[in-house]
Amino acid sequence: MRDSLYVILALGAICALIKLSVNRMYRKLIREAGQMGKSEHPLMKMLMKKFEACYQLKMGVENVEIFVDKYLNSFKSAGIHLYTWEIMGDALFGITLLASVVTNLYIAVTVENRSSALGSLLAGITVCGLLLLEDMLLNTRLKRRLLMVEILDYLENVYKPRLENRVFRSEEMQEYHREYFDEERAQLDELLSMKQTEEPAMAIQFTEEEEAIIEEVLKEYIV
Repeated sequence: MRDSLYVILALGAICALIKLSVNRMYRKLIREAGQMGKSEHPLMKMLMKKFEACYQLKMGVENVEIFVDKYLNSFKSAGIHLYTWEIMGDALFGITLLASVVTNLYIAVTVENRSSALGSLLAGITVCGLLLLEDMLLNTRLKRRLLMVEILDYLENVYKPRLENRVFRSEEMQEYHREYFDEERAQLDELLSMKQTEEPAMAIQFTEEEEAIIEEVLKEYIV
C-alpha cells in the first residue's frame, strides 16, 4: 500500500514539474515576442526569416496565424517539441488520477483496515486536486494565446507592411520618383531655355539668388 502511495506522489511531482517547465517556456517566449524585432531568440529569428523569404519570393503570406502556428509547433526545448511537453503533462495527470482510483479500489476490496484505505483515498484526492489547481493557476492555454497575439501583432502590423513596401511596391515607388524628377527636369529645362531666348518679350530676368538656386538644382538632379 505504501509503495502505491509513493508511486502516486512521484507521478504527481513529475507532472507538476513538467507543467511548471512548460509555463516557464511560454513566459520566456512571450517576453521575446514582445520585442520581436530585436529578439535573438531562435524561434523569433526563424519566424522573421521565413516570413521575409516568402515576400522575397513574391508569394506573401495569406494566413499569418496558420504560418505562426506551424512554426510554433515545430519549436523544440531539450530536443522535444513544445506541444509534446504539454501532452506529457496532461498524460501524466491522467495516469496519476487513474493510478489513484485503481489503488484505492484495490485497497477498498482487499484491505480490511478502513482507516488505511481512507488515508490512501485522501492522499490521491489531494495530489490530483493540487495538480488541477496548478493547471488553473498556470493557464497554459491562455499563455499560448498571448504568445500568438504578440507574434501576430508584430508580423501583421509592423513587418508585413514593411516587406510589402520593400518588395511589391518598390517598382511603383521607383517609377513615381522617375516620373517626378523627369517632370522637374523638364520644367527646369524650360526655364533655362526661356532665360537664354533672344526675344525681348519672352526674356525673363533672374536675380543672382534665383540663378544660384537654379544652378544648384540642375547640378543636384540633372547633371
